[in-house]
Amino acid sequence: FQIGSMTKQFTAIGILILEEKGKLNVSDPISKYIPDYPMGEKISLHHILTHTSGIKDFTRMKTLQEISKKEMTPKMMVDFFKNEPVDFLPGEKFEYNNSGYVLLGYVIELVSGEEYDEFIKKNIFDKAGMNKSQYASDRKIILNRAYGYQKKENGYVNKTPISFSVPFSSGALMSTTTDMLKWQNALQQNLLVNEKTIKKAFTKYKLNNGQEFNYGYGWHLREVNGTPSWQHGGSVFGFKSMGVYIPSDAIYVIGLTNCDCNSPTKIAEDIAWLTLKTVKKS
Repeated sequence: FQIGSMTKQFTAIGILILEEKGKLNVSDPISKYIPDYPMGEKISLHHILTHTSGIKDFTRMKTLQEISKKEMTPKMMVDFFKNEPVDFLPGEKFEYNNSGYVLLGYVIELVSGEEYDEFIKKNIFDKAGMNKSQYASDRKIILNRAYGYQKKENGYVNKTPISFSVPFSSGALMSTTTDMLKWQNALQQNLLVNEKTIKKAFTKYKLNNGQEFNYGYGWHLREVNGTPSWQHGGSVFGFKSMGVYIPSDAIYVIGLTNCDCNSPTKIAEDIAWLTLKTVKKS
C-alpha cells in the first residue's frame, strides 16, 4: 500500500540519523544547505520538522496540476515553491506543511550524498528488516501491489496516476502492515538512533509565544482520555493510511486502505483505545 504522509516519519528519522552522525544539526538554518533559499537564515530544520516554518505548502498551489505527472528532481520541487511568500514567520504558528518535508528530503540528499530512496533503504528499511517497503511508482511493476481506487459520481475508478517525484519525501513511500510493525519496533528498540535522539521526535515543542503544540518530528502527539499517543495518517490518490501507537502499553494499530474514499483513522483509533481498555481491565 502507498502510505502517503506517513512517509514523513521516515524523513524525520532520516534527519535525526544524520544529526546523530554529526552531519547536521536540527537547529541549522536551511540557508546552510540551500544558500539562496528566501528567508533561509531564519528558517531552521527544527521549524521545518515541526511544521512551524511558514513555508507555502505546494499542495495548495494552483499550479500543482502543471507538474503532477512530470518527473521532478528534488531541486526542481524546491524551486517550484521556494519563491512563494511565506504564510507566517518561522515559529509563529503550527500549520501542517508538505513543502517542508520535501525540503528535508532534499537536505538528506545534499548531506548524505545519496538519493533519498537509497538513503532510506540503507539506513532504515534494511536495518529494520522492512523488505516489503520501497519508494512508490506508478510505472514500475511491483509484486503484490495494492491497486488504488477513487470514488466518483458514477462509481469507483482507478486512481489518478501521478509522478511520485512530486510528493517525494513528504509522501512517496509504500509499505505493508507487517513492515510498519517492524518500523515501530525498530523505533522502540533504538535500532535506528539512540534513546536520547529518538526523544526529539516525540517531544512537544513551543511556538515563539510559548504556546505548546501537539506535534514532534513526524508525529502528532495527542492524548485521548488522558493517555498519550503518537499518531500520523496519510492520504495520496487512491490510498489512505493511519498509525496509532500508545507508548504506555506498547499498543500499535496500523490501518491501510486502497481507496481514498475511506479513511482508516477512526477505526485505527477505536481499535487502539478498545485494546487499551482491555489491557487496563486485565
